[in-house]
Amino acid sequence: MKKKIVIDLDVTTLAFWDKKDEASLLEKVRAGAFLMITPYIILEHLSKWSYKKLAEEIANFYEVYSFQIITAQNILDKTDEIGVDFKKLFAGLVHIGVKEEDVVLVIVSGIFDIDYLVTFNRRHLRSKEKEINEVLKKNGIKTIRIVLPSKL
Repeated sequence: MKKKIVIDLDVTTLAFWDKKDEASLLEKVRAGAFLMITPYIILEHLSKWSYKKLAEEIANFYEVYSFQIITAQNILDKTDEIGVDFKKLFAGLVHIGVKEEDVVLVIVSGIFDIDYLVTFNRRHLRSKEKEINEVLKKNGIKTIRIVLPSKL
């Protein structure tokens, strides 16, 4: 079965901008090697960028190659379905130092059974994987794996 992944905006931006090694992960997604799940917040961030051409190219990638785009309502419905207090979970992740914009990536990865959250974000995500997983477990959610693109 194909692995489900969430690709943080930092990874796609670098791949589109610099066309370096990260582009190989995007090629694997284009070839269907993974099921990319995209939280709505990524597209929302892109809509606010001043670099319109780059934002449009990246948004197009997410829109075309995402197996599923997760909306805010999808998240609320799923947390209700599994009996998780979204506000408490959100606050718990912010409390340990996860940036608000990254909290949604973490929550989506946990509640939608994502195999890998792919990011370069060391400060707010990768270095806090243990603490993030403690908060997820405390709230009855599956732990997640946070990896660099080179690990896939």
